[in-house]
Amino acid sequence: MVVKHLTYNEIDRTRWDATIATSANSLPYAYSWYLNAVSPQWEALVSNNYEFVMPLPVKRKFGVKYVIQPRWVQQLGVFSAQPITKEIVKAFLAKIPYLSYDFNINYANNFGEPKPNSLIDLSVDYATLKLAFSDNTKRNITKAKKHKLFIQPIEIEEFVKIWSQENGDMPYELHTKLPLLCHAAKTNNVGGFYGVFSAKNQLIAALFTIETEDRIIYLAPVSNAEGKQKSAMFLLIDFLLQKYAESGKIFDCEGSQIPGVARFYAGFGAQLQTYFRVSRCRPQWLVKLLNPSF
Repeated sequence: MVVKHLTYNEIDRTRWDATIATSANSLPYAYSWYLNAVSPQWEALVSNNYEFVMPLPVKRKFGVKYVIQPRWVQQLGVFSAQPITKEIVKAFLAKIPYLSYDFNINYANNFGEPKPNSLIDLSVDYATLKLAFSDNTKRNITKAKKHKLFIQPIEIEEFVKIWSQENGDMPYELHTKLPLLCHAAKTNNVGGFYGVFSAKNQLIAALFTIETEDRIIYLAPVSNAEGKQKSAMFLLIDFLLQKYAESGKIFDCEGSQIPGVARFYAGFGAQLQTYFRVSRCRPQWLVKLLNPSF
């Protein structure tokens, strides 16, 4: 297998997106429009006439290029309609032309350090989904309803405003990239923007989802102090599970290694699926120096 490295301007985006669309392990993070928003000037490894592809989210600091996982991208790695063996994954990793990399590869790549994702199968009806809810989850949904919270679609600007207000400590770069990703998702008809409002009609929580033919990704949730106190996000996830029950889609919580967050997802009946992290020459001091947001 001959693996070629392509710079941003050398990538044939039409062929690239066709490969992602037909991949057995297709994920929205790997489409060119998504990568353009979260990792400008991304690069790629391709082989066999775009039969196998791997995006490289490249950054540069102090004149040095390195590969790092972008925010709002859980899994990258090798994509193809053909079976992806460990040998193929290793062949691609060996062709990364930069000394340092640290990023996540997808669930089908089966190589590296395992990390947990949390998924809910939406092929069943809502009543069946609800049977898997924990008692704590049910109590919090009831609590939100008692506070007379309600849900309705919101505009991108409303979502970005509350996200920025509640994440003021995040690097400036993320505050500029988030609107780009939101608008790119909307342009490609996969962006969902939901708001949870108080009885006084105040926006207290919001969520940006990626909604494809087979997957709903719980991408960027945010709650203010009132939203957290009144369990707004419990109500919002319950709303989405009701909306998409029996759709055959997967509700992708994106998982977490933080115990409290993992319990939150498990409380809705989410099941674990493993994806993987790969890294080379990434001591912790270098990670903090090159990418302080992680």
